[in-house]
This record gives sequence, structure tokens and C-alpha cells, in this order.
Amino acid sequence: MKITNFILFQLAWFITIISAAKGMPYIGVAFTMIWMLLHLSIMEELRNTEIKLFLFAAILGYLLDSILVVTGFIAFPEHTLLVGPSPLWMVCLWINLTATINLSLSWLEGRYLLAGALAAVAGPMAYVAGEKLGAITLFGNTAIFVVSIVWCLAMPLLVWVSAYLIRQQLIQEQIIPLNMEKTEWR
Repeated sequence: MKITNFILFQLAWFITIISAAKGMPYIGVAFTMIWMLLHLSIMEELRNTEIKLFLFAAILGYLLDSILVVTGFIAFPEHTLLVGPSPLWMVCLWINLTATINLSLSWLEGRYLLAGALAAVAGPMAYVAGEKLGAITLFGNTAIFVVSIVWCLAMPLLVWVSAYLIRQQLIQEQIIPLNMEKTEWR
């Protein structure tokens, strides 16, 4: 399941980036939405938690990428925009990544420094790859550094929010008592 999750995450990333670069961002958005529906059908026990996590990631990603656009660190070609300043296809990439947190990236749970360190490298690499494919423009090394900082902070937050939402679901379903330590329920 974890390998399939990782492969579909990568596939959705490539389809979304390439379709945006070719001026057809709706293809990546549609593919990501279909993949997310499949993901939610697989994650039956955590479906509500995953939906909340997707919504959180969508808002966070939209805000952070919009700030990067407005402050002049990144730009998206006009033909890639479905909604702006951060396009809808870019929000889909945030949701796509979030679908890995409880499966292929579940080993990051509770490892916030590691999550931040990995994201500080992988985040900018993804943006640079997107630039090379024509879906985004980064304005210099400063932009790469700023993207690195954004991801260094965003990924641990996403991992933490995921764990928090799962714990809240388990408490609500009365699977774990309110006072039980995290190490006792995972």
C-alpha cells in the first residue's frame, strides 16, 4: 500500500506539472481529484481525518504559495492559472503530498526536525524541477532559499496536524481515552 501510494503521488505530480506547463492545468487537477477519491476510498477508517487534512493543506498551500507570488519570489505562467495568485493545480500538489503523510511518509510521524530537514531540500527541488518543466518561475537563489524555509516549516506542521487530527478522531470514536499518551495509542 505504501509503495502504491508513493507511485501514485509521483504520477500525480508529473501529470499535474506537465499539464500545467503545456497550458492544460485542468488535466492535472482532474487526475489529482480522481487520485484523491481513490485514496479516500482506501483510507476508509481515516476518511474524515484525511479530508480535514486535505482542506488544511489546500488552504496552507494556497496561502504560502500566494505569499511567494505576491512577494516576487515565484511566478506562474499566465497559461497555467486557473485561479490566482497561486493556481488551483498548485493547490492540488499540496493535497497530493498530504495523501502520503499517513501512508508512504508515515515514518515521519513525531519526527518534526527530520520532516523539516527533508522538506527544506525536497521542496525547493520540486519547485526547481517544475521550473525546468515550464510550470513555474523562481527568481534567483534567494527564491530557492525562501522556498526552502517555507517547506522547512510547512512539512512538520502538516505532519503534526495529521497526528492531531487522527488523535481527535480516535478520541471522538472513544478508541483512546482523553488522557492516554501518544505512544500508547499508535
